[in-house]
Amino acid sequence: MLNNRPKSHCTVCNQELHFRCAGITEAGYRKLGDRRLTWRCSSCKISATNLMSGNASQPVTPISSPTPVPDTQSMVLQEIRALALKFATLENMKEDIIALRNEFAEFKTAMANQYSEVMKEVTGKLNDMELRIVRVERVQDQVEQLQARLDKLEDDNSNRDQWSRMNNIEVKGVPQTSNENLFEIIAKIGAKINYPVSKNQINFITRVPTSEKDRIKPIIVRFCQRYVKEDFIAASRYELKTSPLTPATIGLIGNHKIFINDHLTIRNKMLLTKTKKTSAEMDLKYVWVKHAKIHIRKNDTSPILVIKSEKDLQKIT
Repeated sequence: MLNNRPKSHCTVCNQELHFRCAGITEAGYRKLGDRRLTWRCSSCKISATNLMSGNASQPVTPISSPTPVPDTQSMVLQEIRALALKFATLENMKEDIIALRNEFAEFKTAMANQYSEVMKEVTGKLNDMELRIVRVERVQDQVEQLQARLDKLEDDNSNRDQWSRMNNIEVKGVPQTSNENLFEIIAKIGAKINYPVSKNQINFITRVPTSEKDRIKPIIVRFCQRYVKEDFIAASRYELKTSPLTPATIGLIGNHKIFINDHLTIRNKMLLTKTKKTSAEMDLKYVWVKHAKIHIRKNDTSPILVIKSEKDLQKIT
């Protein structure tokens, strides 16, 4: 079977040698191309070298048959063949390395192109997001401006509403009876707090409904002059320090307290409720209403603060 395998052909000794015996790989021999026409086996190469180093004037005659070589020469040939095999392996490794380098270069180029495309896409998305953020910020500024205008309109409307009630008082806790005379009830309350009120000092008087059906409807009184209203409230608070004002004290049934206060708007009533809650949480000593305005004071020596909105409450928390 070995005789059928391809062999190398020495152009000097005209022998056909197996690639392993000739000290060359099949791939290396095939790569010689036209140089195979002048290729020599290892023995012929050594003979030519010895002739050139011994006597260059003697003609070199072709060797028709292999001549015996010393053992040393055989060992050298074996080493040369082994080196040739190693070099052939290195040649193959070199080709593999070149192929790997080419593949790596192609991979590097592909990755660079892909990275460039990804960066373009990411940059585009970032630019789009920045534009959207700018638009959102503009809209937010507009919303804040509109909110500020709305708050101002609400404040103005609330102030006008409260101003229209500056002559009003709100009386809570007076039981409602059939055919009641509200003027007489207010006159009795005025007599009890030592501030008599005549009918001609009152602009109008009525009961108003509440959000809770079971609660007693409060009485709203509008005085003709504001100073009468302020004096009436001051007299009631002074009287309540010494003796409570109840329905029984004005000839009606009931021992619960009657409260007389400024007629606040719904918004200011809610603000007063929140102010009382905040004062309890922060241990504020005084909360009161005067001239339809909410006042607070932490202690007897601290300054008096006027609460006009929830923003004022946030400042003290």
